[in-house]
Amino acid sequence: MIRKGKYAMYNGSEYSFMLLKDKSIRLISNKQPDLSQGFKHFNNIYIKNVSVEDVENLFKINSMAKYKGELFPVSEERKTGKVLLDTTNTELAKKMDFERTDKYMYSKSVEWDEVEIVEERKHYSIE
Repeated sequence: MIRKGKYAMYNGSEYSFMLLKDKSIRLISNKQPDLSQGFKHFNNIYIKNVSVEDVENLFKINSMAKYKGELFPVSEERKTGKVLLDTTNTELAKKMDFERTDKYMYSKSVEWDEVEIVEERKHYSIE
């Protein structure tokens, strides 16, 4: 699974979140069992507003893919479900047989079992 964005630790589980105008946090879940944690069903997701003091930790996640010993920015191709790797490094792109997709961008689609997804986590502060 490729995760990117802001996440909060709440009651031992990780949830993506968005910051609200009043500095509270809206936790977002895709799991129906979270209804028992006080989440409300809304447009095919489950949400719960909590104060910053209610969460254990805030952090940002940026996922990368390790492919043949190199790390690349990663996303999932919606049409094929494959992993899409990108680089602006021309030499690396040629060495790894990437296709030029823009003036300075090279991309390559690979199968999930060809990569290892690595999550980089950084502390996130609301202030």
